[in-house]
Amino acid sequence: MTRTISISHAKSHLSELVGRMMYAGDHIVVERHGKAVAVMIPIEDYRELETARRQNAAAAPDRRQEVLAGIGSK
Repeated sequence: MTRTISISHAKSHLSELVGRMMYAGDHIVVERHGKAVAVMIPIEDYRELETARRQNAAAAPDRRQEVLAGIGSK
């Protein structure tokens, strides 16, 4: 479940929120002045996201080389 809370609520209820992430798998969106600024997620979800990010970065072509090659051919 995803919950949205204020930063002041997050500060005063951090222990409870960590428990909800650990045991219920909740994702928590933290807002400051009504604007989402951060997300708290279980560590397992974070690790999966990091693995996917690294795989995507490794699979993507290096655009800098393509740009430099295009500049050199003009």
